[in-house]
Amino acid sequence: MYQKRNQLMELAVCLADAVVVLFSLTLAGMLRYRTWKLLVYAENLQEMYSVVLVLHVAAFYFMKIYNDFFKRGRYRELLLSFKYNLILIAGATLLGFGLKNEIFRSRLVMGYFFVLNVFMVWIVHLTIRNREKVFRWSHRRVTNLLIVTTIDRFDDIMEHFRRSKETTWNIAGVVLLEGGEPLSELKGVPVIQGTEEAYLEYATQNVVDEVFIQVDYIQKREKFLKNMILEFEKMGIVVNLNLDLFNLGLTGEKRIYKLEQYHVVAFSSRLFDYRTVLVKRIIDIVGALTGLILTVAVGIVLAPFLLLESPGPLIFRQQRVGVNGRIFDFYKFRSMYVDAEARKKELMARNEIQGLMFKMENDPRVTRVGAFIRKTSIDELPQFWNVLKGDMSLVGTRPPTVDEYQQYSYYQKRRISFRPGITGLWQISGRSDIKDFDEVVKLDLEYIDNWSLMLDFKIIFKTIGVVLGRNGAK
Repeated sequence: MYQKRNQLMELAVCLADAVVVLFSLTLAGMLRYRTWKLLVYAENLQEMYSVVLVLHVAAFYFMKIYNDFFKRGRYRELLLSFKYNLILIAGATLLGFGLKNEIFRSRLVMGYFFVLNVFMVWIVHLTIRNREKVFRWSHRRVTNLLIVTTIDRFDDIMEHFRRSKETTWNIAGVVLLEGGEPLSELKGVPVIQGTEEAYLEYATQNVVDEVFIQVDYIQKREKFLKNMILEFEKMGIVVNLNLDLFNLGLTGEKRIYKLEQYHVVAFSSRLFDYRTVLVKRIIDIVGALTGLILTVAVGIVLAPFLLLESPGPLIFRQQRVGVNGRIFDFYKFRSMYVDAEARKKELMARNEIQGLMFKMENDPRVTRVGAFIRKTSIDELPQFWNVLKGDMSLVGTRPPTVDEYQQYSYYQKRRISFRPGITGLWQISGRSDIKDFDEVVKLDLEYIDNWSLMLDFKIIFKTIGVVLGRNGAK
C-alpha cells in the first residue's frame, strides 16, 4: 500500500513536470518569435512537443529523478533539475542528428527553453514538496504505529520515525520483548504487557495501522514472532520486519528478492538498477561501433610506420582480468618490441609505482612509434573491440594483468566487481603521474561507489581533454 502510494505520487509529479515542459517550450518560442503566428510558421510544434514529451518520460523511467523526492534539499533539487534539462536538450539534439531532421530550428529557442525549464521545474518541485506551507495542505499521512522491540532499542526507533518527512507516525504502543520492571508507559507511549496475546487485544481495541518489529535475535522468539505476524496479517494490519539482521550499519545496501525458491536479503557494497545498467550498455555499443571505425582508419595509417621499426603483429594481445576475476583477451596497438614481456622481469627493480602495477619512464622496451601512440593514447583504440564484446566498458576501472590480480588482497579485489573500462577516474586523475597502486585502487572504488550515467559522461569529456592535452601519458 505504501509503495503504491509513492508510485502514484511520483507519477503525479511526472505529469506536472510534463505540463511545465510544454509551457516552458511554448514560452521559449514566444520569446524568440514574439507572436504565436510566427512561432507556428517557423517551428513544427507537434514534432517539438512530441520529442520533449518522449524524452521526459524516458528521463522519468531511466534516470529515476523522483527518488527521495520529499527528502532532497533545495540545492540538490536545483542540481537535479539542471541535469534533467541537460538530458532533454542533449537527447533532442541527438535525435535531430539521427533523424536528419532539425527538430529545433532555432538554437535560441533551445537556449531559452533550457534556462526557463531549469528554474520552472525547480520551483514547481519546491512548491509540491512544501505545499503544506504554501497551500496549508498537508501531504503527510498520519499512521498509527505499534512498535515491537527491546527497551534498549526504543529511543533510537522513536527518533528515526519522528524525523520522517513523508509520514506523521503516531506511536500507538510498544510491545517490549524482554522481561524486567513492569511499565505502564515509556516516553509517553503505552506499554503492552501481560500475556503474549495482549498485543492482539490492544490492536483490536485501538487504532493500529502498521507494526514495526526490530529484534536482534529473531531465532530466540521465532515462534512468538511467527504467530504475531500471522495474527496481524489476519487482522489486515501491515507488518514491517526490520532487515538490519546483523547491525551492519550504512556501509552497504540491502535488497529483498526471490533467489530460485528462496526469499533472500541481498547485501552488497552497491546495488545497481538494471535500467541504468542497460542504458550504459547501449551507450557502450554505440561508442564502440563509432570507435572501431576510427580504429580501422588509424590502423591503416599506423601499420607501415610501426611494422618497419619493429616487425611483428600490429595488435598486442594480453590476458587481463575482468568482472569478478573473468579472464579475457585485451587488445592494444603494439607500442613495444615483440620480446617486451620477456624483458619485463629484468626491469622490475626499476618499477616507479609502489604496489602491484609496473610503470617506468623511458621504458627501453617501447619503440619510437610506440612512444608517440602512447603519448596520444592511440594505442588504446583497439579496446573498442573489447567494449563491443562486453569484456569492457567505455568507462570503468582499470583492468589488471593476471599476475597483478593473483597478488590482490581481499580489499583490492573489490575494484574488479565492476566492468573495467577504457577510461576511468584513474586515467583523468594523473595516469602515470600516480606512483602508488593504493591510490589507483582508491580512485577505482570511488568510481564504483559513486557510479552514475552522469559521472560516466563527465569522465568521457574529461578524458578527451586529457588526451588532447597529453597529460599524464607515458
